[in-house]
Amino acid sequence: MKIIRKILKSFLNFVMLTALVHIGVLVFTSIKNGNIKFLNYFQILGLTEFWPKITKGWVSDLISILIMVSIVSGFAIMSLRKKTVKVKNTELL
Repeated sequence: MKIIRKILKSFLNFVMLTALVHIGVLVFTSIKNGNIKFLNYFQILGLTEFWPKITKGWVSDLISILIMVSIVSGFAIMSLRKKTVKVKNTELL
């Protein structure tokens, strides 16, 4: 069971590194071309392959920003809650 957990953690780390490289390439491409549209969340996910017009217009940009802020906020809240629980547990000792 321990080896499966290590393999799963290694795979998740691989996915995270690949995602960070992908975002880095998109940031570089956005700066190089002077077009912030490369950072549209729907473009990042590759949804334009299935829905070509999803990245068109200001509504798409607004929804994209709201989704990204929501995801980052959610992870930040989860991270802060874990730290708060750890602090409360150590205070009880």
